[in-house]
Order: sequence, then structure tokens, then C-alpha cells
Amino acid sequence: MSSDLQVVYILMNTLERQYGTLFLQEEGTFLIWIRKDGEVMKKIKMFMGAVLCMNLLVVSGCDSVVQSAVVEEKDKTDQKKEENKETVQKTVAEQVGAPETYQATIQADLRSAEREDKENPMKFTLTADAPVKVPDVDAICLKKVKRVLISEEEQNKIKDTFGKGQPVQEENNENEQAGTYTVDGLTYRYSYTKSEQESDVEELGFRIAKFIFDDCGDMTLAPSEKKEREECFQNYIKAGSGKVSEKEAKDKVPSLVSGDWEIFESFSKKLTEGSTTLEKDDFIFERMIDGIPVNYVRETSLPVNEQALEWENEDGTLHEGQSEGWESEVLTMDFCSGTIQSFLHRNPIETSNISDEGLFLLPFDEIKDIFEKTITLQIMTEDKNRLISVDGGSDYRYPSIDAQSAEMTITKVQLGYMRMQSGDNDTEAILIPVWDFYGTWTSEEPEYEYGNGAGDGPVIGNVTMDDAGVPLLTIDARDGSVIQRVQAGWAVSTKSKAAT
Repeated sequence: MSSDLQVVYILMNTLERQYGTLFLQEEGTFLIWIRKDGEVMKKIKMFMGAVLCMNLLVVSGCDSVVQSAVVEEKDKTDQKKEENKETVQKTVAEQVGAPETYQATIQADLRSAEREDKENPMKFTLTADAPVKVPDVDAICLKKVKRVLISEEEQNKIKDTFGKGQPVQEENNENEQAGTYTVDGLTYRYSYTKSEQESDVEELGFRIAKFIFDDCGDMTLAPSEKKEREECFQNYIKAGSGKVSEKEAKDKVPSLVSGDWEIFESFSKKLTEGSTTLEKDDFIFERMIDGIPVNYVRETSLPVNEQALEWENEDGTLHEGQSEGWESEVLTMDFCSGTIQSFLHRNPIETSNISDEGLFLLPFDEIKDIFEKTITLQIMTEDKNRLISVDGGSDYRYPSIDAQSAEMTITKVQLGYMRMQSGDNDTEAILIPVWDFYGTWTSEEPEYEYGNGAGDGPVIGNVTMDDAGVPLLTIDARDGSVIQRVQAGWAVSTKSKAAT
């Protein structure tokens, strides 16, 4: 007799005190308890019965054993239903099993037929020690999304909040409502641009009309303008309250814009004019849908949607480009010494449910593997004609294909929504869950000539891309497909899964 059976027989002596004499019968992997009158009392699986019963006997006594330890046989259909139910009941964090930090190091020699230097590869290094952001929600569902107009209510909120009741000097511009305010000695320009077509920009802005202060002053200004600039700088300090925290910036949003918002990124730096220094604080927000962010993306760093461009046949026939969709929603605020410098809300959206069913999401380990196996391929094949700026900076998300070396750093990994085209509909789309791997890079570029010759010269050295919100790779969280994001257009899934 097996040890499991021995334990079960011991248990039977206890059960008989309640039910009378019991007979034990083996049936496959089950043990059946039968009363003298022939009634089957309970079934229990042998591989787990002894352990469960013994533990519960010790802890709870006989009555608890009968109610808690005995597992009745279920048919396979019912078991499958229970398994699916268990999967659905997992939270998003439990489904993906992502770590708090993504850590990785990749080194490779990258070669391509498109490189001018066929002999020497690009020396590529990728490092990651980046936070992984996963929504604290029970499930992620598909959403329908459409563009909407910026409401008159929001327009009035912006005017009243930032204009502080001061009279406006109206400007008459085609397709634009605009005007200037003078508040606390600072002149601001308010503008609302209404789109005529679905693909046009819908934008509401409020910003300082003159002198957008940054790291340094404009040395080309005339003496009178320099004096005006210095006075403006001092007015910021007089009107402001010092540094603006993330909480303070976030608390301002509900009174200005509808919906839920979180800070995607914030930046602070000290600016100096003459002998005066102030703190400049910039904030980028992203819309939240049922606790899930619509991932912010800096679109100017993405490749152009070639399908949206006009093209010409050999015979000179001009073909119009396909619809571009629409630009991503943007919400930003900048402060100088606690005083508003600029506010921008562009391309608002409205969402509705497609289904309440929670989506299956791949484990993060699989997503990570796809990223690591795909990123180098994307760098070498996305766009062979990428141009690098001569001033040491770049707006592109990847280094030049001719770079001698490139060092890439992953700064954030985030699970959130992304807009994808739904069929041939140009005015509506769907939101799907994706993983965005955000990052920066520095590359050493080959020497090349620029300009028209006279006074121009060669450029060699490091080029950097360190803009916020640039996804170096986007992966569908449902099936691991790599997604090609493009500027002001519909993203395209490559349907390639490098991990398979």
C-alpha cells in the first residue's frame, strides 16, 4: 500500500465517526468513499489527497477536511473554463511579469550593403538600466478612438486662467482665433487653430509672445531689444513663485483640460540673463484611458510615412499620397520661475469601448527577447538616407547608417496604448497595447562635406539624439509583432517576431 493510501485510510477512521462505515475503492487516479448503503460520498485525487487531508486534519479538524480538502472530479470542459477564468482574472502586472528595471548590454558589429564603408562595420553598443512602467489595472481592452474639436469650454478656461481677466488685443487671421494679453508685465499670445480637414492640426496654445528663454540669450539683438529682454526676464521672477514641482504641474491640468493625465517626462534647468538666474520647468503629459497611458511619442523623430507622399511616374503623371491619419495628441506646459511660459494642447481625442474583454498579453521576457533580437536589424534597414545634423544634434531616432560607432541607451520601457488604423477609416482608429522602448544615442559619424563650399567645411565627431519620447522600438504586447511608427500617419505592423 502506498504512503498516500495509508494516510487516506487513517483519515477514513475519522470520517466514519460522522458518516458510519465507509468503503474505499480505487478508480483510476481517484479514490471513492462509499457508505454501507451504496451512496458515493466523495472522490479525491490520490496524488494530492493525502497531503491535503493530513495538513487540514492537523489545522482544522474533521469538518473542515470534508468541506475543504475533498476535490470532486470535473470534466475537461469545465476544467478548461476554470483555467481561462484564472488567466482573465490575473492583473496586467501578473500577466506580463515585468521586472521593475530592464537591464541589458548588447555589443555587435553591424554591417549593411547600404554602408559606404563596406570593409569596416559599425561598432554598436546598447545598454539598459531603465525603469519598466506597467499600468496598475486589472485588464487592457481594445478601444475605439476618434479626433474631436477643442471645446469652447476649454478655450475659455485657457483664456481665463492664463489671461487673468486682462483685455485681449484681437488678431484677425484666416482659420485662426488669436490675440495678445499683457499679464504681470509679460505679453502672451493666445491662439486657437481649427482644422478644416481631418488630417489638419487642431491646436490651442498660450505662450510668451517674445523672448522664449532658453540656455542663453540672443546675441544678435539690438541694444534696445536686449534691454527689453532683460526686463522680461526680471518680470518672470517678480510674477513667479520659484520652482514648479511635478505635483503642482499635474494639479493644474484638470482645471484646463478634460480627461485624466499623467506626467510622461519633466525637465528642469537654470537659465541666466546677466546677473540673474531663474529655474525653468518643462512638463510633457500623456492621456490616461482607464488607468492606461496613451504612450507619448515625439513624432518628428520618426520616419516619414512614404505612402502619404506624392509621387510621379516616369511619364510625369502625379499621384496623390494616401491619407496620413492624424498627428498624436500633445499636452505640454513650461514655466519660468513658476510663471507660465507656454501651454499647448494639440489634436484631442475621444475614446469608447470596442469590447470589455481583457486582452491576452505576452510575458515581458518574450517581449524583451524580441527587442534585443530586432533592434540592430531596425537600425540598419529602416531608412538608408537618414541625415545627421551638422551641429552635433539629430532629430532622427537612429544613427546614420554610415556611423563608425554608435552607443544607444534605453531610458524607459512602457506598456500603454498606441493608435492603429481601423480598416480604411481615416477619421477613427483603435487603441492597442504596445511596449515602447524609449532611448537616446550618440554616434561617431564619418567626415563629410556640407554647404556650398565657401566658408564651409568638413564635419566629424559625435552626434547625439537625446530628445524625450523617442521610441527606439515598438512591439505589439499581444503577439510580439514589431510595429513601425511613422510621422503623422498610421503605424504599420511588420508582423515579424524575432523570438520565434
